[in-house]
Amino acid sequence: TSSHWLVIALVFLLHDSSHALINRGMLPLLLLLIPSFLLADSQHTPQNPWGEYAADCLADKPSLWDEKRLETKWYGINLDLEPHDMWRELATDYGERMATAIGVVKTMVDSFGGEGAWDAVLLLLQGSENSLTEPYRSEIKALADLTGIQVEQLTLLNLFYELSKACTSIVAMDHNGKVFHARNQDFGFLFVWDIEIHTWELTRTLKDLVVQYEFQRDGKLLFKAVTFAGHLGILTAVRPGQFSMSMNSRFGSSLETMTRFFAQGLDENQQFAVYACREMLTNCATFEEAKEYIESVELLAGAYFIMGSTKGGMVNTRAWNGTDNEKMIDVKQTNGWYVLQTNYDWNEPDIFLDDRTIPGNKCMQQLGRKRVTREGIFQVLSSKPNLN
Repeated sequence: TSSHWLVIALVFLLHDSSHALINRGMLPLLLLLIPSFLLADSQHTPQNPWGEYAADCLADKPSLWDEKRLETKWYGINLDLEPHDMWRELATDYGERMATAIGVVKTMVDSFGGEGAWDAVLLLLQGSENSLTEPYRSEIKALADLTGIQVEQLTLLNLFYELSKACTSIVAMDHNGKVFHARNQDFGFLFVWDIEIHTWELTRTLKDLVVQYEFQRDGKLLFKAVTFAGHLGILTAVRPGQFSMSMNSRFGSSLETMTRFFAQGLDENQQFAVYACREMLTNCATFEEAKEYIESVELLAGAYFIMGSTKGGMVNTRAWNGTDNEKMIDVKQTNGWYVLQTNYDWNEPDIFLDDRTIPGNKCMQQLGRKRVTREGIFQVLSSKPNLN
């Protein structure tokens, strides 16, 4: 049964033979084994081994788009203010929900690590906020003051994006040259399953933290962003009239640099990926400037930077210390009117247990360039398995 497979998976994770794989940065792969074992007993046929979890493109299905679901509130973040004043309204509105999300992380840590694991994690993080670059060091301390949440816990919430997230980002161009940039955010996958409502508990609590910002300086709008309350960095944003960006994790790319961070802090000129995004959006006025910055900034962890411009878009595949690959939209090529990025290098196959790139591309091709709209791309990002 699926419960037997889960026991086997957990035993494997705890067995000494798995430690070498963990030390080689393979923990994400080991964790991905658990849902695959759980799925092993689902209803299936030889042609459809994943059962109800198999790929299911919704490009030709009735539209799921609902204009009423769009969030209308935007929080103004004035970069000219002191940190306490910058984040006061956000902390008042979201402080309790941020504490709830951190509580789920604690449950996860205690479940896997046993009694005392949570305290050990916080001890490991003690003083780590002082290793952050400014203005983030001052801002995270201000947010702790405003919410009453331990600064170590807020640091962990900010670190989570460097450690765990699974996403799909798309930049696509319609026949008129209009560019659309979309992404989903499967953040929290594998962290505490809620048996009552059938979802990952951290995913549910983080959904309650989704917030929209308008960053301003000198009385002018710099960029608009969607992220999670409590995060000081940026995950998804647009600099109006210039460029858009979203960032996806690059699985297995952060173990060495994260270990070094816990041991000695950030290296000189090194930056969290989410903070690098904010720096880019704050200081780069054009797509060309943003592209140059993101190709070379030194990061704490590798990542994929998906960027759109008024003329197209690209995916930049980053190692912590430089660019490994870059893929541009090229309408002269077959299916060259879009780029789609999950969490694996575009020129390498996804691992078997988490193949989202092939289904995602097939669904985009089924949609076709003629149907590139908000509604059309929303259908693609609502399709399994790209929507975990």
